[in-house]
Amino acid sequence: MLSPVQSLLTRLTHQRRAAYPSPETADGLDAFIDSRALEYPGKLEDEFVQRAVSLGVESGMVLDVGTRVGLIALKILWQSENYYAIGMDTSGPMIERARETATAWGLGERAFFQLGDARRMRFKSGYFDLVVSDSSLHRFDDSLSVLSEIRRVMKPTGALLIRDFSRPSRLQMKAMIKDTTSKFGERMRTRVEVALRSAYTRDELYSAVQAAGLERTNVAGSDEKHIMIERRGETDPNSWITAREQYR
Repeated sequence: MLSPVQSLLTRLTHQRRAAYPSPETADGLDAFIDSRALEYPGKLEDEFVQRAVSLGVESGMVLDVGTRVGLIALKILWQSENYYAIGMDTSGPMIERARETATAWGLGERAFFQLGDARRMRFKSGYFDLVVSDSSLHRFDDSLSVLSEIRRVMKPTGALLIRDFSRPSRLQMKAMIKDTTSKFGERMRTRVEVALRSAYTRDELYSAVQAAGLERTNVAGSDEKHIMIERRGETDPNSWITAREQYR
């Protein structure tokens, strides 16, 4: 939990975190998809994927929490045929688009996308070898519930990579909205502002990670706009995906 001093400093320097609105609108979906064609969002995705697959897990089941249109999960599958992935999101239109993209990329047999609430996941405990979530944690008002569920469904040997926006200070907010919009496209302005205002601070996420019982997990700023929650893992020799290689 935040210390009294940390809590006071956060209140003085940052506006109160705003709730993320829902559901997803058709215009918002189109704006998000259009932004993926720009250089900056694509570069961010590619960097995230490379970091995820370098965390020590070379095969197994991947869970993408807040998958949106599924690009992170699908790009991970491109790295190796030894990954299978489940992407979960609260937006039906996003999930439909993810399924369409998986089929178009020839990955429909290894990528599965479904509606679901990350605070109450319908997966058995200790199932996933790698859990990822890119710029989605701010969509949940209770980050602790999400992180606790991630800890439950992730194997003890599992790896974890979560990236999200860092909520700017009062003085930085306006400039950060303008700069981030310029990189994601003007149609994304409303989404960018909402995301930044509903994002968490590093201290808030560190407190939630500790409360969720996520061991061996680092919480740090990856750049001036983002926070990274990261844990290295290792390949599970008893995974059905690993065992499958013996019979090829």
